[in-house]
Amino acid sequence: MKSDDLKFTSAREPGRGYHDIGGLDYGTVDANVTEARPWEKLSVVLGNAIGRSGTKLICVDEVRRSREEMGEQLYNELGYFERGIEATRRLLVEKGIIEESELEERMAQIAAQIAENGR
Repeated sequence: MKSDDLKFTSAREPGRGYHDIGGLDYGTVDANVTEARPWEKLSVVLGNAIGRSGTKLICVDEVRRSREEMGEQLYNELGYFERGIEATRRLLVEKGIIEESELEERMAQIAAQIAENGR
């Protein structure tokens, strides 16, 4: 799968990827935000189920690569758990485990079900 953005280094510091914010001043972290939402917890469960703790379809290094290759704009638009799900989606398509069209069809079915039943 091709990267969305082949620019892996930021304009701010040569050699530092746009995803590498360690040590940079991005303000304070809100310590009161500690409880993950149910879908966020499920994303961790999914990662464990298809990762090292489960079927071993993917590994942490592949997920990291997939996150880093999604391009700066998308990477910065998504939250932490959303980036993980998007990286996992890309890997599953890349490996031929699921087709993009299958995933889109299933998501449309789920959206219709939620619209009809409220969940």
